[in-house]
Amino acid sequence: MGALNASNRKAALRKKHMNNRILMTREKKSDSDSNIFKRIISLDCFIKSKVILTYVSTELEVDTRKIIEYSIKVGKKVAVPVSSAKNLTLSFYFIDSVNGLRVGNFSILEPDARTSEFCDVSKLQKFLCVVPGMVFDLNGYRIGYGKGYYDRFLKKYNCQTVGLCYEFDLLKSIPKDQNDVPVDLILTEKQIVKSMKG
Repeated sequence: MGALNASNRKAALRKKHMNNRILMTREKKSDSDSNIFKRIISLDCFIKSKVILTYVSTELEVDTRKIIEYSIKVGKKVAVPVSSAKNLTLSFYFIDSVNGLRVGNFSILEPDARTSEFCDVSKLQKFLCVVPGMVFDLNGYRIGYGKGYYDRFLKKYNCQTVGLCYEFDLLKSIPKDQNDVPVDLILTEKQIVKSMKG
């Protein structure tokens, strides 16, 4: 019963914050994205990382395309995920640009796994994973899109993680369950929050 209530509360929060993002003006989103970009590239863990794992943002998400372009420009390798709807897992592939990506599951841009270089995450050192989310809390927990792709991935690989969201998406606490994996840092347009992971 508790799990069902948590699921319902997550769904309600997801819907509410999705609507809040839809209502953002283009100017507000652009300014917020720019501030978040400046924060992430200033992070010590970003600067020291040789590889950046990141999703390719949709219109309602914090822009990651500028992060991708900048990372490649300064000599980092960038890998983005391809999702498997069959077993609900993520596999990362290296890219040289956001150009040439194709629309995959959930209308998200992905590399072509048949022609792209596979990124073996188990062999990586000094890398950072940028994690999507609709809502985050101060403990680092997140509400994504309800499929659990990233939670399964983060349980398998122990890595430095950062979540990106807008200030109104950062709450004191959100519902969580045993499958949820918190991130280490949360970045908004106004602050960098080290999660309390409690």
